[in-house]
Amino acid sequence: MKGSSKRWKSFVSNRVTEIQSLGDTSAWAHCPGKQNPADFLSRGVNVDILLNSDLWWKGPQFLREDDFPTDTGNDDTSISLHDISDELKKTSDYSPLTLTVLNHNSFIDGILKISNNYMSIIRVMCYVLRFIHNVKNIERLAGHLAIKELQRAEIYLVQLIQQGEFAEEIKNLRKGATVPSNSKVKSLNCFLDESGILRVGGRLKYSDLSLDEKHPIVLPDKHPLTLIIVRYYHLKYLHVGSNALLYHIRCKFWIINGRNVCRKVVFQCITCFKNKPVLESQIMGDLPRERVTPSFPFCYVGMDFCGPFHIKFKNQRKGILNKVYVCIFVCLSTKAIHLDFVSDLTSDAFIACLKHFFSRRGKSSKIFSDNAKNFVGASIEQKKLYKMVSHPNESLANFLLSENIEWKFIPPKSPNFGGLWEAGVKSFKHHLKRVVGNAHLTLEEFLTIILEIESVLNSRPLTPLSTEFDNF
Repeated sequence: MKGSSKRWKSFVSNRVTEIQSLGDTSAWAHCPGKQNPADFLSRGVNVDILLNSDLWWKGPQFLREDDFPTDTGNDDTSISLHDISDELKKTSDYSPLTLTVLNHNSFIDGILKISNNYMSIIRVMCYVLRFIHNVKNIERLAGHLAIKELQRAEIYLVQLIQQGEFAEEIKNLRKGATVPSNSKVKSLNCFLDESGILRVGGRLKYSDLSLDEKHPIVLPDKHPLTLIIVRYYHLKYLHVGSNALLYHIRCKFWIINGRNVCRKVVFQCITCFKNKPVLESQIMGDLPRERVTPSFPFCYVGMDFCGPFHIKFKNQRKGILNKVYVCIFVCLSTKAIHLDFVSDLTSDAFIACLKHFFSRRGKSSKIFSDNAKNFVGASIEQKKLYKMVSHPNESLANFLLSENIEWKFIPPKSPNFGGLWEAGVKSFKHHLKRVVGNAHLTLEEFLTIILEIESVLNSRPLTPLSTEFDNF
């Protein structure tokens, strides 16, 4: 009864508080079980013993004395904490201060349980570091997070991961020694930067690239945060494939066995799995001269339409949706891609699209497209497209003639001749279906999406990525 009532559960705590308020707890003393008459009833006793017991009829001896002792000694029959453990709160509920010492792994595990989104984890870490800064310093940080705080939080998380996974390597490098011979990073020529982060070496020290591109940060392949980072880049770059995903990640991080990690993440992506078509291979013909002859970008282009796509007006919740089309231009020499939307299948709209393309990419000398017969079909849109391409009106013909542009068609029923721009259509739809799905966008949102997809497609690596860190 002398202890704090907060350590008990609600029922017992309320009654202990009431009892403590009725008297001075400093004058209380412990009554051993052998001198407590109430124990006869609680523990059970024979009637014969109860009739002849002075303790039951007269009470304990020390109560009949003028000055009873405040401490009557120890008693083996007193109740232990184990007997009343059910009535006690858990330690975390009543302890005024619980100091828990966590190692790096448990701290990382606790952070990762908050979210599986990389940026959310970074922001949580930012606020943790901001709290620590505000406790230690008079000048407090407040307001929106700054870029430096995000970078510092990311560096701190990377340090925790590396200290747990590459502790021996970091210890040796700090002493000026080499990494162990059985280390996974033995072939990477690693070093520690100013922040103590383990980075990949290489021969690009004097290049104009950024530090992250010259010397990526080393990450383990099986750590949960590594998988979160890979998934973040996979979503950021609109569900790119494993090779392009590995390229974007290596601009900042070097993951041990990164190719297999990227393949695993892409393979486990539900959205990519649902949208992955079944492909058939066939023997391809020789490449045309325009494909194998060096030229400036978009000198020779292949063109194709895809759509229609349905968009809505701004602030429109319900109503009729409008059709738009996407015109795809692919450079036959560099495989660079240009995307633009066309409001309808008319000569005026197509001429405007060509002017947009020439203004941004330069004038082309030859334009290749599918044979008009490929557009023949039952739908009205296909008939319009067939009529526009196979029988261009005077305005379109005069525009192409005035710009000295030659328009060539591939042979009928030969889609393999247009494989380059067909692949461009496939790549565009690959990202569009995964990002947009069944949503109906406004024109501004749709234009933003196709420009982002264009940026992602033009950022693809030109050659297969090598696993060697010093391969240019």
